[in-house]
Amino acid sequence: MIGRGGELLSVPMRALRRSGTVWALSMAALIALTVAFWPAFRTEADLSRIVEALPKEIIDAFGLADFGSPAGFLRGNLYAVMVPLLLGVAAVILTNGQTAGEEDAGRVELYLAQPVSRQAVFIARVGASLLWLVVIAVVMLIAQLASDAAFNLTIGTDRLVATTSLCLLLAAWYAGLTALVAGWTARPGLAMGIGIALVVAGYVIMALFPISTVLAPWRHLSPWDWALGGDPLVHPADAWRYLVLAIPALGMAAAGTFAFGRRDVQAA
Repeated sequence: MIGRGGELLSVPMRALRRSGTVWALSMAALIALTVAFWPAFRTEADLSRIVEALPKEIIDAFGLADFGSPAGFLRGNLYAVMVPLLLGVAAVILTNGQTAGEEDAGRVELYLAQPVSRQAVFIARVGASLLWLVVIAVVMLIAQLASDAAFNLTIGTDRLVATTSLCLLLAAWYAGLTALVAGWTARPGLAMGIGIALVVAGYVIMALFPISTVLAPWRHLSPWDWALGGDPLVHPADAWRYLVLAIPALGMAAAGTFAFGRRDVQAA
């Protein structure tokens, strides 16, 4: 038998099972279908030359540097934009649904009537969202490794693990942010809007600000830059990149939990 803490975690884990599974399988399919084009791309040198002829600003914005190499192919097609963007959106949706969304629907009251703290209820729901993000990331990594082997795309496993981990931590950063907003207010639309807007804004700041000499120094304000600015598919990632994502994510989730415990809970 599991205790109260385990039950608080298992309930949202089960609630997220369908959506989490859909996200995991969708991301795995995206990776497999993308890598399936590698053999054709590798034999078409003209495609690489076309990409290299693009303006440098476009190449940098969409991660297309060295597009003819395995790392460049994966970066440009998956890990510069699509994977971190979709994982960030998934983090916002899953976390918002289990916190502000559940409170707005009046389903949290049943758990708050039990002999458990309000903070425990909230943090268990945030924790379930984070655990499902880990599951999605693991499924992605397995799909990437299997696809690489199937289509003869050669790249270091350590580079893939590092890149997947940084994308996961970037998503966790946005999950923490969503938990913070949801903890302060039971308005799921607000939490969702702020979360997704900042996911997109983070990419815009990292990718497009460098085009302007005035805005270029501000690109480092983006969590996307903290996660992917070192090109982890090619270079070993510095330890600070993991910490600067993980610590604020936990801090924002803790602040949201504290706020939830201090305010009135929205009634159904």
